[in-house]
Amino acid sequence: MSSSEQKTVILAADIVGYSRMMEVDHGATLEALRNVRDTIVEPCIAAGGGTIIKRLGDGWLAAFDGCSDACASAIKIQDLLADDGAPELRIGIHEGPASFVDEDVFGTGVNIASRLEALAKPGGIAISDAVFVNLSIDLRVSFENAGARVLKNIAEPVKVWAFGGIPPTAMTSEPISILLENFVEEASPDTLSPEIVEATAIELEKYRWLHVLRPDNEGAPSKYILNATLRRSGDRIRLTVHLSARHDRRRLWSERFDRIVIDEFELTDELGLALALRICAEIDAHEKVQAQMRPPEQLNAGELSARANDLMSSGQSDGFDEADAMLTRAVALEPRNTSAQIQKSFVGYRKAMSGAWPVQATLAAAIQPAIDVVRIDPKMPGGYVMLASVNGMMGKTEAALEAAAQVERLNPNAWGAPHGRSIAYTFAAPDWARTHDPEALHAVSNAERTLELAQSSKFRSGHLFFLGIAQLLHDAPDLQPGISILERSAGAAGSNWWPSLFLALAELRRGNRQVAQQHMAAAHILFPALSLSAIADIFDRSRLWPVWQVELEQLPEIGLFT
Repeated sequence: MSSSEQKTVILAADIVGYSRMMEVDHGATLEALRNVRDTIVEPCIAAGGGTIIKRLGDGWLAAFDGCSDACASAIKIQDLLADDGAPELRIGIHEGPASFVDEDVFGTGVNIASRLEALAKPGGIAISDAVFVNLSIDLRVSFENAGARVLKNIAEPVKVWAFGGIPPTAMTSEPISILLENFVEEASPDTLSPEIVEATAIELEKYRWLHVLRPDNEGAPSKYILNATLRRSGDRIRLTVHLSARHDRRRLWSERFDRIVIDEFELTDELGLALALRICAEIDAHEKVQAQMRPPEQLNAGELSARANDLMSSGQSDGFDEADAMLTRAVALEPRNTSAQIQKSFVGYRKAMSGAWPVQATLAAAIQPAIDVVRIDPKMPGGYVMLASVNGMMGKTEAALEAAAQVERLNPNAWGAPHGRSIAYTFAAPDWARTHDPEALHAVSNAERTLELAQSSKFRSGHLFFLGIAQLLHDAPDLQPGISILERSAGAAGSNWWPSLFLALAELRRGNRQVAQQHMAAAHILFPALSLSAIADIFDRSRLWPVWQVELEQLPEIGLFT
């Protein structure tokens, strides 16, 4: 009896549809199994220097000394079984730790090989990256990159390479998990750390796409890990925080927070909020980078949604159709995936903003996915964010404000609530605005709050635009504060033509015709088909139109199409 653990190449093979075949014809299936076993599988394993460890009725576990020998044997098996009528096999191969006990084998190497076998296509082979990197060049060309996959009961994603076709991704998307480890507290007589951990967890749990694991869940698999060290000297504390990806412990973000302790309750709440906002932004950015590294056909619904959102953040309307196609696929894969439905609504909103699609019809179509989100999960803030944004742009101000209020009730720290109100106050009808926000104070305060909460957003250009336009409305005699903010918006990544348009209008009002012409040229670069009718389709029902009507009528004189 031996139980020492050693690094081994494990091959797991299984006959596809064996139980169904037994039900149809028991005798013929047994005969086919014996034939496959005696003439193909076991001779090929032996010829490659492998050892049969265990026969599983309809499958095998084998051990090899080398990765190339295991893969060459597996390819030979699949080639010989390719004849019509022969049973199909799935094969998985992994190199990892294994313990041999009597006539059995256990360990991570076996578990991953078995999961890879289940992942392989019928007649195919799935191998881990640990195997692929050790293959000879002539064998590597037989395998395609199938991307990183989450395997059942395996804590870390495994990069997979496939022979015989890339296996499909899982049809469902799981919440992204983060483990909050116990914070190490040094040189302190009290226990402030657990309170900060709890405050952070409470804030993170308001984001429905995150699954938060507290320190007592340390054994549970998580995708990300947050740990920290807290030091205290008198009334001063220093919190040093690290966010890491679990599978490789690579740090995604580190930061130091220095604070003076006056009220411990206020301090823990403030740090919990600050940590949650930054953690969500960093995880969101990392997920999008990971999704970009794989072909769309390999992505699940959640990953397609992240990829589409990243495309939309560029502000380039030619990417919106690609994003829309991804989201159509995401919804088809998983109709109840709220992230996919939220982004489906968002792409409609972004298309309407671009002016390249019929505005009102596109906005009307964007409402339905948002309604579906609220129906699927009434506690998901994102559905109400899109109801606020789309209704706001359509001029349905009261409906937009009610949706924004619901966002705030569900997550007071989500920037979608003040941003939804910014849109609603900007696109409000002139009569409504004169009654409810005559000096644009609500428009300004909500735009400022959005920027405060969304400091890491890739859509910062749009947030700056709404603050700039609100400042122009509020400081009508002095246009410079609004112009300065709109210039920042126009220069930010992902900007569309809106800031350049209103910069042109503001400069016309100030009598700077040449500068206005330069801004109009910049708007045309971003949207070559820009015309007065396209502008009217978006803004003519809003409070902005009568404020800027005189300057709007002058735009054809500085190069705008009518």
